[in-house]
This record gives sequence, C-alpha cells and structure tokens, in this order.
Amino acid sequence: MVELWAPITCHNPFMSPIPWSTILTHGPSIVASAKRLLATTDSPEIRERHKALDARMDEMQKASAESARLLHEIAQQMQALTMAQQEAARRGRLALILAVAATVISIGAAIVAVVN
Repeated sequence: MVELWAPITCHNPFMSPIPWSTILTHGPSIVASAKRLLATTDSPEIRERHKALDARMDEMQKASAESARLLHEIAQQMQALTMAQQEAARRGRLALILAVAATVISIGAAIVAVVN
C-alpha cells in the first residue's frame, strides 16, 4: 500500500534544512520587532509624508508631460525650419544659375554689339 501523506523531504544539497528550533526560539522577538515596525510605519506623520510625496510625484509627472509636449512642439518647429531652409537653398541655387545664364547672355550680346 502507498502512503498518501508521506512526509516531504528535500534531498537538494544546495538547500539547507529549515531551522525550526531557531525560528521557534526567536519567534516572539521577531513578532515584537514586526509590531514595532508596523507601529512606526503606520503613524499619522508617515501617512502625511506619503501624501506629500505623492503630491510631489504628481507634480513631477505633470511637469514631465508638459516638457514632453514642449519638446514635441520644438521638434515640429525644427522640422519646419529645416524644410524652409532647404527650400531657400534650392531657390538660391536657381537664382545663381539664372544669374550665370544672364551674365553669359549679356556677354554674348556685348560681343555681338561690338562686332557689328
């Protein structure tokens, strides 16, 4: 017959056995320390401090969102300026080409006028 409620044993060499005697010996001091910790963290001053920290964090999140929005607007403006600069450079090149062509034509016209 197979035992259904056999004790569970751990044969893993990397895991040490649970020191129940030590835990039971120091149990009352552990509970007392936990109660003291809970009493200090559950005080009205701590709750007020947490509220203040939460409010500051909310302000920081709002400021961060506003900064992100401003950066997005700046990026859009930079893109518009870049496109305007590229268009101005294209027009400048076209004006230079037309000026060179006009100079060549005027020099040609001057030569024709002098020859005639």
